[in-house]
Amino acid sequence: MTEANAPVPANRFELRRQRSRAALLDAAIELFQEKGIRATRLEEVCERADVALRTFFNHFETREHLYQAIGRQRAAQLAALIDAQRDDPRAFAERLLELFASIGGYVSARPAYRELVGEMLHLRLEAGNEVIRSGSLGRAALRFVADGVARDEVTRRHRPEVLADLLLGAITTALTNWSASGDYDLSAGLEQAAQALLDLFAVSTAELQTP
Repeated sequence: MTEANAPVPANRFELRRQRSRAALLDAAIELFQEKGIRATRLEEVCERADVALRTFFNHFETREHLYQAIGRQRAAQLAALIDAQRDDPRAFAERLLELFASIGGYVSARPAYRELVGEMLHLRLEAGNEVIRSGSLGRAALRFVADGVARDEVTRRHRPEVLADLLLGAITTALTNWSASGDYDLSAGLEQAAQALLDLFAVSTAELQTP
């Protein structure tokens, strides 16, 4: 990278703004997991983040925009988790099962997160949905499936884009069920969904016999 094209370092104001936003997101997630969304007041979020209430509204117009920002953050983290599976030399089936188990274990261990997950699934603001093909999760899922196809571990009978849609759809459906019902076993639901996907993704005998 030439000196002319080098990124311009953020000034102190922008760095302070970034720190304030990150602190608000971290504080909100902590409090939502501890108390639930509706029981958490914005004043409590600001107090834990050590910022003024007016600073909150400099970053988020409404509570819903805060939820959306958390949703995007979590989507980016899940996309990174999916991408990390691509570097694993194990079989596709093992990696898919581990991916779904990781999601189930993380979310199930945070029962107060149920309300927030429901909000993130429900809200569709101007930033759009990260699950669609052009979103961060959609692209990560496609990379994961395409890698399985390239390794001859995932069928070529269906387009990778369709299989990636089904993978994310299975995760989203399980999370929706969990957020809507306290009786739903998320880990078991995701494990069963992963097994069903593996049946669908399996390379057929005819494909194996094709030179």
